[in-house]
This record gives sequence, C-alpha cells and structure tokens, in this order.
Amino acid sequence: MITFGVWPGVVSADLVRLETFVDAPPEDVERTAEALRDLAKGTERFYVRCYRHYRGTHEPTPPDPVPYLGDGRVVDYVLGYSSPEVDPGGFADAVRAAVREVAELGGGKLQVCEEVNVAAPLDGGSPGCYDALGAGLAAALDERTRLGADVAIGFNAAVALPGDPFWDAVRSAVDPEVLTRVDFLGLDFFPDVFRPVSADALPSAVTYVVQSFRESASAIGIPGSVPMHITETGWPTGPENSEEQQARVMESVARTVFGLPEAGVDTYEIFGLRDGLSSGPRENRFGLLRDDYSAKPAYAMVQRLIAEHSA
Repeated sequence: MITFGVWPGVVSADLVRLETFVDAPPEDVERTAEALRDLAKGTERFYVRCYRHYRGTHEPTPPDPVPYLGDGRVVDYVLGYSSPEVDPGGFADAVRAAVREVAELGGGKLQVCEEVNVAAPLDGGSPGCYDALGAGLAAALDERTRLGADVAIGFNAAVALPGDPFWDAVRSAVDPEVLTRVDFLGLDFFPDVFRPVSADALPSAVTYVVQSFRESASAIGIPGSVPMHITETGWPTGPENSEEQQARVMESVARTVFGLPEAGVDTYEIFGLRDGLSSGPRENRFGLLRDDYSAKPAYAMVQRLIAEHSA
C-alpha cells in the first residue's frame, strides 16, 4: 500500500532557483481544500506537504495548513535550515518546536532539513547544514519520544548516486544510533525535468536512481526496514511540454517506482497541486491543476494511481 501526498502551496517565484518572480494568482484556500479532499477521498492517510525555514527569508508555504487537514489528511512538515551562520543548536530548538507543532496538528511527519546536498536556495547553501541535520534529527527523535506523539521523523536528499559526497557527509555528521532510529528517508527526484530522458529509457533510469539510493542508504547504516518516501516528484508543462505528456511521464515514473518492492517505497508525494502561473515560465507549471484550478490530464491520472495503490 502506498500513502500519497501533495504540496498545495503557491509561490510567486519560480520553483527551482526562486529568482524569477511572476504575478501568480493567490492561493484559493477553499478550492485548494476541495481538490485535496477529492484526491484523498477513500484513503486512510494523505500527506499535505508544508515548507518552513529556520532563519530563512522564504515565506512559509502554504501559509496555514489547518484548512487542508482532517479526515486522514495530515501534515508533512518540512523544516529547512537557512541560517546564514553555523547554528546547529538553534536549529535543534526549532526542530523540537516543530515536533510539538505537528503533534498539535494531529500528527503526521517531520522532515528535518531540505536537500542538504543542493546549494542555495536549498539547505546545502547554508553554513553547517550537515551538523544542523545531525543535531536536528537527534532533537526531533528525543522530542517525539518525550511527547509520545504520532510524528514520523526523517530527512531527505535530491538524487544522490553511489559515491556522492552526500553519503559520507551524513555518516560523519549524524550519530549512527540516530540513523537506525529514523522513520523514513526521502528522495526528491524529477526524471526528465533537469536532464532529458527518452520515454524508452525512463523506466530503467528511474529504477537505477531508486535502487542506488536505497543501496547507498544501507551502506551508511540506515536499516533496510526504514521506508523510502518520494518526497517530491513532478513534471512541468509549458510551450514544449504538453499536458498530455505530463500525465504520461508522471505515470511512467510512478508505476516504475511502485514496481520496485525491494526499494521499500511506501509514500509518494506530488510536487505540486497547482501551477503558480500557467502562462509563466516552465518552472511555475508543475501543477496537476492550472492556475484557475481547472484540472490537467495528470490530475485524473493521479486520482487513478491513488485509487489503485492506496486501497
């Protein structure tokens, strides 16, 4: 069984470098909530992904997840580390507060840091990011134990193949006992987005990335029993990227992942629900919905996947 989720936020900057700003229609809370209820219908658990930043300038997105929760929809709270100076202690305190916040929202999961293996604007651009990851994970696990709360604790990375410095850096910064206690390891990956992959080669490329990620995690001491979460995946539309192609690529990627039981993927989260600006740059068009909340073909495709794999 797969647990699904989606990021429902709207930002006015492009979703890759956060540099190009567009006049995006604002988030419509009721229409967003309606779409989330529709996607999550019939599921026992559905994640609503939310981004927050420690000492960062990025706005929280969505600003308030509460209207989107309930009836099995729970928060997937991402606390990024955006400190301009080395500050693992301060980050650990913020992580403890985040655990309490997730518990108060009814439970869910907390991802400590966001892609420490990617440079700014992601966490790899912040001094001491790996030390913050180690301190944050330890603090989150301890706070969760203290509260006895239903909060899964984990961390993620962008694609990190065997030999990537990310793996040694994690092993050096995170206590080995902590690595055995995490509840999930997340992978953000966007096949055929940043590096073109032909349709014929797509399944084998996805298989290699997912299996290699799992093997590399095992090599640094993360038990094979710890599930993998696909924490971000999607494919943007645009002038040279049809909406029909978006649905085909995303379905191919998902079905390939679901066909790899040895990888232990039990959670699959879409990035994201709605385009920022459907007439804007490609980086603003990852949505299953257009910016007027009308559905692209990928929306119905994801509905089918959820019905098939979350029963």
